Amino acid sequence: MRVTNSMLSNSMLLNINRNMKAIDKLYGQISTAKKIQTPSDDPIVSARALKFRANVSNVEQYNRNVSQGMAWMDVTEGAYNNVIDIMKSIKDRCIEGANGTLESVDRQAVAVQIRQMAEQLGDEMNVAYAGRYVFSGFRTNEPPVFAMASEKRYLISQTLASHDIETTKSYQKLGSAEPPLTFSSNIAKLPYSSSATDLEVDGFTVIAAKKVDALTVGGFNPYDSASIPPGSIVFIEDTGELIISDSDLASLKELRVSYIKDGFEQGELNPKVYFACSELDENGDEIAKYNMDEQDMAYEVSVNADVKINSLACRVYTGQMFADLVKLCDLLESVELSDEKQLLEKLSNDPYNLSDDELEAVAGKQLSNEKAALSSVLHSRFNNMLEMCDRHISNITREHTDLGARMNRLDLVQIRLEQDEGSYKKLMSENEDVDMMEAIMLKANAEAVYQASLKAGAGILQMTLSDFI
Repeated sequence: MRVTNSMLSNSMLLNINRNMKAIDKLYGQISTAKKIQTPSDDPIVSARALKFRANVSNVEQYNRNVSQGMAWMDVTEGAYNNVIDIMKSIKDRCIEGANGTLESVDRQAVAVQIRQMAEQLGDEMNVAYAGRYVFSGFRTNEPPVFAMASEKRYLISQTLASHDIETTKSYQKLGSAEPPLTFSSNIAKLPYSSSATDLEVDGFTVIAAKKVDALTVGGFNPYDSASIPPGSIVFIEDTGELIISDSDLASLKELRVSYIKDGFEQGELNPKVYFACSELDENGDEIAKYNMDEQDMAYEVSVNADVKINSLACRVYTGQMFADLVKLCDLLESVELSDEKQLLEKLSNDPYNLSDDELEAVAGKQLSNEKAALSSVLHSRFNNMLEMCDRHISNITREHTDLGARMNRLDLVQIRLEQDEGSYKKLMSENEDVDMMEAIMLKANAEAVYQASLKAGAGILQMTLSDFI
């Protein structure tokens, strides 16, 4: 085959161009520290790179989820610790009240302390993370406890368990100079009192009464559980208490109640966060419906693996816990003994007409009996409150333990994610990153080959036809 100068020139230019491409490829690897610059350089490496980068991106997102979840749960745990400490302090106040006879000033002091601690419990439930209430479930813009008064109206449904019903002694003062009435009462407590209306209890006839009613309700005292007809429940409208008969209590498993609450004061529970309820307009028509059955917020921390990060106020500072504390404070603030001056005036008039000597004796005996009755009632209430505090603390501790277990799981997940991230980045580096020392050496060799090709080509280009004549 005849080889012409044109063929030599074309072959020379092709080889020089190939050498330049080799140098360019190595230069690109050195300058970017990557094996390939475009997918076409090596489709297999490119496919692996996409997969490894997706894995690293997923792990980084999971790590961010874990970090945010841990921050949320750290805030929640702080609230849990404070709530437990507050409940222990309330229990200590109840121990003081149960161990001795409280004077009026002492009762007021205990009531003030417990009420202040109850308000602080509400503040703990209103704790927020990044502007979102952590105990409100999905409704992170709704505070569990109203921070200010609200005029909204709700139809609220509640279920009270049998252990929520307190068997204790009640205390009624029907007049400033009248002896108090005390009865053994089975009391279920609503978290709301005077503005709760239209009460209905499944399976029971509701009898409305006032705290100062004596025998005006069906011929029996509303607080006397022994005389309440079976199948009936007395609703004390101004206190939010339900009085249950002894016969019904023996077979009762739960109470399902519904009522309308019109307007809320600062510090009261937000029904949207606590109960199944419907918001009503001024005409009583339903505006919206709310339910707290499923309000678990979960973050995805791995493939098909979610961890719940939130706790619900209705499982920590429960509606029953709120009712127990508020009703105890209301009792301590409302109970009183007869006014001695008015008592003496009453006994000196018809129908008693007692003499001065008899007045002192009779009045003194009545006041002594009243103090004994009040001491007995308060002793019963404080003893019951001790049991309720233990139950509430146990419930809070159980929820706190559940939170701690989830936090421990997140710690383990975070450790595994850090290991996975390191493994994926190592694989990604092995797949994509170039060996710099090898690339530099190959580039030097390629440059030497390129220079040699230039010198050889220069000799070919100098040859002309005149060299053969």
